[in-house]
Amino acid sequence: MMECASHRLSHATLRLRIFRQLYISNTGPRFLNRSISTSYAQLRQAHDEAPSPTPPSPSSSTKDYIPPSKRLPQSPVITHPRSGFKKIYKPRPEPEDNAELKRNPWAAALASPVRFCVTTGTRLPRRLMGIYGLIKRPDTNHNYLLPLDLLKDSIQKRSAESEDESLTSESSTSADAKVAPGRGVSPSIPRGRTFSPSLHMVTLRPLIQAATPHLASRLGKRPGIAKLIPYRWKIPVGPLGANDLRDCVWRADMPDYLLRLMRKDIVKRLVNISEKLEADRDIAWESLDIDEYSDSALETALGGMEPLEHEACGAILLFAAKPEHEAESGPASMTVIHPRTQTTIPVFDLSVLLSENELETLRTSSSAHLESEALFFRPNGGHEDMSLMLYLWKLQRYLAENS
Repeated sequence: MMECASHRLSHATLRLRIFRQLYISNTGPRFLNRSISTSYAQLRQAHDEAPSPTPPSPSSSTKDYIPPSKRLPQSPVITHPRSGFKKIYKPRPEPEDNAELKRNPWAAALASPVRFCVTTGTRLPRRLMGIYGLIKRPDTNHNYLLPLDLLKDSIQKRSAESEDESLTSESSTSADAKVAPGRGVSPSIPRGRTFSPSLHMVTLRPLIQAATPHLASRLGKRPGIAKLIPYRWKIPVGPLGANDLRDCVWRADMPDYLLRLMRKDIVKRLVNISEKLEADRDIAWESLDIDEYSDSALETALGGMEPLEHEACGAILLFAAKPEHEAESGPASMTVIHPRTQTTIPVFDLSVLLSENELETLRTSSSAHLESEALFFRPNGGHEDMSLMLYLWKLQRYLAENS
């Protein structure tokens, strides 16, 4: 610490005392009980003899006088105080703000919640992946991990049949026991909460083909599929015990089984949408006249079509197979450019995506527009219409990755 040479006071203490003598104390400095040096006494004497500056006093002639304390710049915290803390929230979107994105299936898919893929470890929007869950096979103890989104109708039909059987058995039991109606569910029917969790997995054919041998195999009593079962499904957190995990099964023909389910689901959705077209005029389903299967022919057909609202969110469906002289040129591209909107329009060649039997099912349906060679389809923002576009894209991607 720096100290003065004439005494043993620190330099900081000396500066503080001089400050008190010059600016604060009007009665004189307060000295320590011990003696101080001569130089400090001379400094004190010179200060006492010097005249003290007197600030100009405000008078009637000096009305514009401003004290020195008011001349210094002040902080905005003092000059503009806030009444209180107010958090600024982002305004909620109005219905007209989302009008452009409501009919766009790709925007709806990207806006879906992000989920974790159990096979690749990536995080993707939920509507871009497949949803899997354990389904118990009838008359067995095996639990198969199958795509729930593709088997939704079968699961609902099976649950309805089992419910009807349980109600029938309940009514017969009540009649035998002469129980009055309205007593509730029979005690033999379990009342616990149904355990129906789900997993999310990227539906790519190379990935399914590479993972199937490992997931369908068994290492002793432990199946390979047990690697995909999360911790929250197992005891003590979940209901699955050691015996339940041992009965979990992954199909050995899962790649081909998924392809059959996806094709069957597309045919069912196309038939349902075509029947809905008669009641909902907001769905655009226009026939396209094409001379050949090429990008230029499709773009010309799009340009000759009458302008539609939100036509940039549509897609082209090709139903007829390519002629032999055009099939040698290779498959058509999966996208074309709309001449009016200058946006990318997906092209789904159903003659490649579906089998011949499934195409024949579409041709023999009651909808006349499914007999056309090419159609322009634009969803109206409903769940079924948007799902049809996304599942067509999933099937096309499933087959394109294999090639």
